[in-house]
Amino acid sequence: MKNERITEDFVRDHFKNDPLFGAVRFDEQKTSITKAKSCLSKASKSMTGKSGFPEFIVSFPALPDDIIVIECKADAKAHRSKLGDDPCGYAVDGALHYSAFLAQEYNVISIAVSGSDPKNLKISSFYQKQNETEVTEEDEKLIGIFSYIERLGGGAQAHNIESTEITKTAIDLNNDFDDYSIAEYERCTIVSAILLALHNPAFKSSYKKMASSKEMTPTPERVAKLIITGIGNVLEDNEIDAERVKSMLGEFQKIRNHDIAKSEKIKRKKAAAEDDNYVLRNLIERLEKSILPLISMGEKGYDVLGRFYREFIRYAGSDKKTGLVLTPQHITEFCGDLVNLNVNDVVYDSCCGTGGFLIASMKRLIGLAGNDEIKKGEIKKNQLIGIEKRTDMFTFACSNMMMSGDGKSHIYRGDSFSPDNTTIIKALKPTVAFLNPPYNVGEDGQLAFIESALSCLQPGGRCAAIVQMSCATSTGAAAILVRERLLKAHKLTGVFSMPDDLFHPVGVITCIMVFEAHSPHPVGYKTFFGYYKDDGFRKTKHIGRVNKGQWDAIRAGWLSTYINRETQAGLSVMKVVSASDEWCAEAYMATDYSKIDQTDFEKAVRDYAVYRLLNLGTIEGAAQ
Repeated sequence: MKNERITEDFVRDHFKNDPLFGAVRFDEQKTSITKAKSCLSKASKSMTGKSGFPEFIVSFPALPDDIIVIECKADAKAHRSKLGDDPCGYAVDGALHYSAFLAQEYNVISIAVSGSDPKNLKISSFYQKQNETEVTEEDEKLIGIFSYIERLGGGAQAHNIESTEITKTAIDLNNDFDDYSIAEYERCTIVSAILLALHNPAFKSSYKKMASSKEMTPTPERVAKLIITGIGNVLEDNEIDAERVKSMLGEFQKIRNHDIAKSEKIKRKKAAAEDDNYVLRNLIERLEKSILPLISMGEKGYDVLGRFYREFIRYAGSDKKTGLVLTPQHITEFCGDLVNLNVNDVVYDSCCGTGGFLIASMKRLIGLAGNDEIKKGEIKKNQLIGIEKRTDMFTFACSNMMMSGDGKSHIYRGDSFSPDNTTIIKALKPTVAFLNPPYNVGEDGQLAFIESALSCLQPGGRCAAIVQMSCATSTGAAAILVRERLLKAHKLTGVFSMPDDLFHPVGVITCIMVFEAHSPHPVGYKTFFGYYKDDGFRKTKHIGRVNKGQWDAIRAGWLSTYINRETQAGLSVMKVVSASDEWCAEAYMATDYSKIDQTDFEKAVRDYAVYRLLNLGTIEGAAQ
């Protein structure tokens, strides 16, 4: 039976089930947006001069000049008229009718959907640019919100909005964990386990059947057991080696000993009484709906878990004490630029954490491989190497790599300084090292990580390491001694001072050091020092640091300056340094006086006045 409600339900479900639905405003047969309401104030399809509204209006808070309108018809025969002049009777005519009015203020995607059988719908999409009459016909199907944003706002904007939505979801999940008093260090294990288990069709089917079964109640214990079984199936399907399976399952088994897997009742922090414990089951449903689709989006979802871990650790004070600070995604990608990562490079991370550097490298290498499927297989099998000492981080790295399309790379659990492990790594002939060593080992410890990684590289290999700035400036004997060894064996080609709040909210000042392996630092060689303090990211309330659209241009400028070894006031300098010198731009860079204005002068005067006010008594007392 032809019924327009069926058509509308299809459209509504398509958008509401999209993982980025939270990034849009979805209105039905009305809008409260002043600009859109004004455009449609005389848009009646019957040409009465009164207001008119399509079935659906999709707008984007992040894209205020873009909009989507959707018209539906129950009968596929009412899809498009011959002349396109009957907006009341035909879906395409109606969609283009509303587009013409909205194009006064918006770039418009107009969509017509006709038919009552979801398998045989007619769908047409059109694009009309703001203040233009020309209309181009586009997709003959409904696509994802990410793709619509990409069409309207460009790829960078789409990725920014996607990242923001992922971050919001991660924060909401953290708040839920906190409400149930689940410790920060346990959260990554639980989320990682569920996402991995959701890759097993049998698990997805089983937990849903259990939830609807009268015979088998989805007790917390049963759900936890299902998760572990699902993970085991995924690892088996991916032909993961026995030693890695044993280590990963050992970490995930911890879930079964947790209260959310053992207790029939559970209490929220502010609740007066305990509730039935459906925490695990509800979490599975939530992750399946909101996160799993993003992971399945190929390249666009390649670092979803990495983003989750960064958000979880943002809440975990214990990780600051253990020195675990995860590298932001745009920096892992920038490091690939710094070493000019090529398709034949073999990448090594001696303290791989959750695998951020390895995943960024895999994405780049596979992109460079193009359509060469054999090469892509070679990259995944032989060109990605990692070691991680912490069992939990090792498990997350393996899970992250698997969910990013790779389950067969060389990731080892152990100490990267171990002679046995060093021998294994050298045999794999890595050519590039990326690392962000733990910061609780001190300056000399972090530098020793770089030294160890460099020793494993092939001659001429390149290394980019992000470390605390104190590694570059310390006058301690231990740090200077390691720097002496580094320069004796390897060339320091560049050091880049990173933004002060790069790891917000963890307060740590960092720099990136770039070395050429097994090429002693020449006497008189000038190292490049970059003052790369502004990456275009800005702190946003409840979200953290967000790309405001400037990163791509800034990244290109930074790279050009480094590659051409240019000296620019306020940005870069070339300097001959020794082990006992400071390895940072701040120590040698000339001030760019062209960037100093009246505001800077007024600020300096105010700061000095406050200083005098607060310290006058101390100063006068000292003078007496």
